[in-house]
Amino acid sequence: MIAERKSLEAQQLQGADPANIRYRRGEVIWILTQLGFRGPASEATFLEYIKSLRKLGIPFRRGEINLSDRGKGNYSYCHLMELVLVLTLRVYNVVPDALLLEIIQHRKVLYRYYRRAYTQRCTGIGAPISVVVPGGGLLKLRGTFLDLQLDFSGGRLIKFGPPRLLSPIEALKIFAHSDIASRPFLPINLSSLAEKLIAATGRAAGWT
Repeated sequence: MIAERKSLEAQQLQGADPANIRYRRGEVIWILTQLGFRGPASEATFLEYIKSLRKLGIPFRRGEINLSDRGKGNYSYCHLMELVLVLTLRVYNVVPDALLLEIIQHRKVLYRYYRRAYTQRCTGIGAPISVVVPGGGLLKLRGTFLDLQLDFSGGRLIKFGPPRLLSPIEALKIFAHSDIASRPFLPINLSSLAEKLIAATGRAAGWT
């Protein structure tokens, strides 16, 4: 049964086209819940948080839709990826406003990265690599990694970007050589987030 489900999800990912994604807010809440971003919060509490992000310009540009238009905004792939990224960056269930503003200001380049994260999850910059592990075995990595080059000090954002899209080997070098204490957010496997999102939207669309 598990093998059959994995095979079916692989087929869904293979045939999925992010450009076709259009969902309403209620469906988006379901998708984000399936991805684990709601956590132990009630649906009402989580919905209020998503609404608060929307008022700050995440994931819609100001004026892109009418905020009084209850849940009628169509969420595209890039809208959903922006939400997924923001929710991944949460600390103590919130994201500093300064970080949200930076994501909005770098939205154009981040949109390009979101698209490449899915289309090049196994090719191009995201092509798989294998690293020999001392003592035997292989470490296999694939997909694109997003480095926002964040730096916090005293709880304040003091550096953001420019965002970089990295290959697996570039990300591995950062993980291996960075002073983790000074980098609260290391590169994120953006392709993995994109795949999980596409799979969840497939279930929402009734693929399974």
